[in-house]
Amino acid sequence: MPWAVILLMAFMTGCATMMQDIPPSHPDFFACNYWVDRNQDNKIDDDEWDGIKNDFRSTEHICFVGYFRHKEGTNLTFRLFAPDGSLCREKNLKQKAKVSVWCQEYEAKELVNYGGTGVWSVKWFVEGQLVNITVIRILPQ
Repeated sequence: MPWAVILLMAFMTGCATMMQDIPPSHPDFFACNYWVDRNQDNKIDDDEWDGIKNDFRSTEHICFVGYFRHKEGTNLTFRLFAPDGSLCREKNLKQKAKVSVWCQEYEAKELVNYGGTGVWSVKWFVEGQLVNITVIRILPQ
């Protein structure tokens, strides 16, 4: 009998525990408008990201989000590039837990004032190695 059928039967009979490795309802790297702590527990749950998308108006709030699953103390880097390719912001953090969520927030108008509308990109690094490029577009009002 396939493992999925056994697992389904276990859930139906009420004798299974929650799986630890269920994939999240979002990619590991994305942009959105806000994190909203809907259940007021001060912890990030998968369904608490509002406005996951790639196109933003210059009047919106933007969160660049990265989920990192590395050992504590791992060096993480965030680099935000303007449409002309210039480096707008760079930040460095250390992995703090088994799963760390990095949410870097900006007002789109702040970014537009720096580098204009157009295609912006974030390069995420782990120990100096590029692991993801998140691309968004900021549209004029």
